[in-house]
Amino acid sequence: MIPNFIYRQGFKLQHSTLIKVPRTHLYIHPLTNTYDPITTNNKPQNLNMSSKDITQANITNGDQLKDEQWVIDSIMNGNAALTLPSAARIHRVSGIEKGDYEKYYVPKVVSIGPHHFGNEKLELVEKLKPVFTMKLLSNKEALKSLYKKLGDPKMVQELRSFYDKASTTQYSNKEFTKMMLQDSCFILYYIRYIFGGKPEDYGGLNRHQVVFLHQDLFLLENQVPFKALLEGMKELVQYDWLNKINMFMHENILSSTKTKRKWLKSMFCIQNDKICHGEKKLELAGDNEPIHLIHLLHRTLTHNINVPTNENNYRCTFRNVNELMDVGIHFKPSNTTCLAHVKFINSWWWFRASVELPPITVDDSTKPMLLNLIAYEMCTSDTWVTSYVCLLDSLIDHPEDVKALRKVGVLENSLGSDKEVAELFNKIGTDLVPNNLAYFEAKYKIQRHYESQRNTVMSQLKHEYVKSPWAFLALLGGMMALFLSAVQAFFSVWSPKTECDILCETLNNKHHL
Repeated sequence: MIPNFIYRQGFKLQHSTLIKVPRTHLYIHPLTNTYDPITTNNKPQNLNMSSKDITQANITNGDQLKDEQWVIDSIMNGNAALTLPSAARIHRVSGIEKGDYEKYYVPKVVSIGPHHFGNEKLELVEKLKPVFTMKLLSNKEALKSLYKKLGDPKMVQELRSFYDKASTTQYSNKEFTKMMLQDSCFILYYIRYIFGGKPEDYGGLNRHQVVFLHQDLFLLENQVPFKALLEGMKELVQYDWLNKINMFMHENILSSTKTKRKWLKSMFCIQNDKICHGEKKLELAGDNEPIHLIHLLHRTLTHNINVPTNENNYRCTFRNVNELMDVGIHFKPSNTTCLAHVKFINSWWWFRASVELPPITVDDSTKPMLLNLIAYEMCTSDTWVTSYVCLLDSLIDHPEDVKALRKVGVLENSLGSDKEVAELFNKIGTDLVPNNLAYFEAKYKIQRHYESQRNTVMSQLKHEYVKSPWAFLALLGGMMALFLSAVQAFFSVWSPKTECDILCETLNNKHHL
């Protein structure tokens, strides 16, 4: 409450009193609720404050103090509530519409890890996990040994750290260990027997389930730590796991069938610790131990090559494949599956150049695999897959662009029409943010060639006539007519003299005709 009187500089302020304050007048400070004098033009001021005025001022000051306290508290509480990013290495996918999330990020046949454990739609394969585990390990002693390794308290704590804490707190240590053991053995059984195996090895699964099971193993939310897989491999040292996992990874790369066959041929070299076709052999242990299967697939596609870090603001504005072909740039598949390999090659002929692109096969599994690889990159500092998809999106605008890449072997269409492939890359590329430094050298050279050749006569003729058969035939006919007319004019002026011409010239000279 405001007191009935206030002493300020020797003057007494009472209700309904008129005071004269030399050089100052009193006012109520809105934050401190104190009364301070204010000098105004060095003249005494009359201040007449009634009880009603003081009460209203008190209410106003109280509201201002409440607003002040609310703002300060909300900012301080927001700062205190800020948490550091999760240290989890097996991430959840966020910011995706429910329909797309269910279609491309949720497993359809098997749950791996805690994120989708207990999903009723996946119960059928869940019941097969103990069966596959015993088929893989063969005996009880191996099962006990693997449990002791995965059930060690330090190991359990380490495996839990791969996931967000909220995803694993509901499971006790024994439940979590059982999940890791069964899921890792299930994956190893699939790689060892079902992948590339015969239908009798499917263990109760039909072909339809096997196809979707294969896709489920490469979903970002459907992973177990690779460390658990390594512990399972150590119990089964009689198998050549390195060779088998190499084949498994290389079968899932995005390259065309021809390139995949090269990989299968190179397995002999891998077995003998050699490297074929300039490719790197996978490393599964030590400092190069992968986090999970998605990470291993990403490494297979990118060879752990870092994106350049040099800054450059040069902007590339070239368009689709057909426009680049108009200016003499042709495409061909590279001899490597590494997505970091995009190379511009000048030809000895000034108008012609070529671009090497990593080959890719597009089928029903391509979109979910690309989306999950991109989702993985969004949780890390890697950007090669995202940048590669954005590059293809910029090169492919129409079905004709897909057709051109398909003809030269850069793209293999196992999805359907060329229009579907074009729409696939255009949809995936929407809202993606590539690393502008990825492929910078190749894009810079493409841009320079494009700008120097796009307005030349050759490129205009190619654009207008070469692509249309009838226009090309009309152009060819016109050029032949022009050529024949030129030949006729030449011979009419410079034709050699005949005997008749010589006789006429002789008579003319002798008889002055």
